[in-house]
Amino acid sequence: MRMTTVVKTSLAIFLFGMVAACSSDAPSRPGPVISQPSTPIPEDRPEIQDDYRQEAERYNRRAFVQPPHMGDEEPVRVGLLLPFSADSDAARRVASAMFDAAQLAVFDAGTENFLLMPKDTRGNAEGAAAAARSALTDGAEIILGPLFSESVEAAAVVTRAAGTPMIAFSSDLTAAGNGIYLLSFPPELEIARVTEFAMSQEMTRFGVLAPRTNYGDRVSGAFAQEVFTRGGVIVHEERYEQDPDAMLAPAKRLAQYSKEIIPVEMRHEFQPNSDAPASTEAGYTQGYQAVLMPEQGTLLRALAPLLPYYNVDINRVKILGVSGWNNPRLTREPALRGGWFAGPDPEITRNFEDHFAGAFGAAPPRLASLAYDATLLSARLAATQRRRGSPFTDEAITDPNGYFGADGLFRLNPDGTVERGLAILEIQPGGIKVIDPAQRSFAPGF
Repeated sequence: MRMTTVVKTSLAIFLFGMVAACSSDAPSRPGPVISQPSTPIPEDRPEIQDDYRQEAERYNRRAFVQPPHMGDEEPVRVGLLLPFSADSDAARRVASAMFDAAQLAVFDAGTENFLLMPKDTRGNAEGAAAAARSALTDGAEIILGPLFSESVEAAAVVTRAAGTPMIAFSSDLTAAGNGIYLLSFPPELEIARVTEFAMSQEMTRFGVLAPRTNYGDRVSGAFAQEVFTRGGVIVHEERYEQDPDAMLAPAKRLAQYSKEIIPVEMRHEFQPNSDAPASTEAGYTQGYQAVLMPEQGTLLRALAPLLPYYNVDINRVKILGVSGWNNPRLTREPALRGGWFAGPDPEITRNFEDHFAGAFGAAPPRLASLAYDATLLSARLAATQRRRGSPFTDEAITDPNGYFGADGLFRLNPDGTVERGLAILEIQPGGIKVIDPAQRSFAPGF
């Protein structure tokens, strides 16, 4: 099995922090234990809906899972909640790959008394709550997962009531806090990073061309906040339905605001048949210097050429995007040439991808790195924190120095959100290049 040889080596990129993979000489000695994924758990009976304060009383320590080979040694039990039997084939494949990544992290850490306990959420809220209770019944001291936002909300009710921390994989910020930490890729971080970089290049006037979706709402709202906070202005924003034909009119309207001097009738607060003058603020009399276009894939390749088609000078106007732009196919799109976006450093992620592929024979999906980092973080905390109490305290999880993982630097905040060190990448004909590297430390000045 490929994984047997891989676990004897470690990722070169994990150089500091507690999430730093170390070489492992297991399997010559008893290694960490990984339970098999449990079968779907039946929903709780209606009569077992007692007060949250009594949640912890459900769990009998004498019933906690105890691997035979550990003897009397008390293991560190960690629950992993994933949608192994979800209705969606894609979700099941992602769950399987995330479980593989978690196993890889366990062996990289080499912590002998670490017990990973996979639980099936079935891909829905009811299954997630039942899976969380099953993990706690087996003695889980920390929960990793679930994946979907509705599952996180349901499992969080259980884990909060039991006083057990959870590191979830959703990017829905409404679930964060009070013992729930979101180890994910929230778009707000990408938007903040690319906006900061663009404005450091003396860009202050922006346009927005975003889909009329929840994601589009979230990204455009974050962009507006970042721009205004930093003293810039959104000259014009257009939204569109995600259909190639429906993109034409919004792109044409946005293109009109790219002029050096915006005509009076198009300026902010202009009212026809009124004596009130239009705004004379500099931000609304001149066109934008950059356009945020948070689209991806095939739709992005249909949308991007519309700006030059409607006479936007893309040699003068910079196109800004999101981490989904990290796609080699986009280097063949002339309209995106020179475009900027924020994302993990490709060299760092490539090391993890090679490590995973060497173990399992296939490249990992992007979300696999979340399971790897969460598991390795848990293993490191379990190895370094003394067993007077739980190793998974809020103070330990939210170490302000952060950790270095499969996608680079990150840290979990007391409010449950995540911070990440992201690079600025540029689309060039020869490939996607890092033009501003990701930070390597959360210390000031790095």
